[in-house]
Amino acid sequence: MNKYEKLFDQIATLTRSKALTWKQIKRQANADLIFNPSSVFRQFTADLRRGDTIYTLLLVEKKLDVLDCDFHSERHIAELLIVDQEGELVATLTDSVIKPTDLLRLAGMVETQSPKSVQLFEPWAFSTIV
Repeated sequence: MNKYEKLFDQIATLTRSKALTWKQIKRQANADLIFNPSSVFRQFTADLRRGDTIYTLLLVEKKLDVLDCDFHSERHIAELLIVDQEGELVATLTDSVIKPTDLLRLAGMVETQSPKSVQLFEPWAFSTIV
């Protein structure tokens, strides 16, 4: 397991245990750090503490247009960006270093833990739907 996979596994474990608190932010946020920001359809953020340093995690979900054998389709991908306290990009975990299915699985976990999603799926909410 390489250093990127170890870091990703730690982030996934902290997310699963809810030790990391994720929240959804505007999809246009952080456009200066994201490659191809116009393809972003959803973005989440969390803070990761390493010693005395706090890093900002940005989980970015994108839809990319794909032309394959004269067929047009969309591809859904996720990327995890790690930003330092000064706003500089420190590391990018993409499908070149992490399995795409693992990145999408993390996105699924984060989606269900964001405050907006939790509120939507609270059991009491279903009794008030008309």
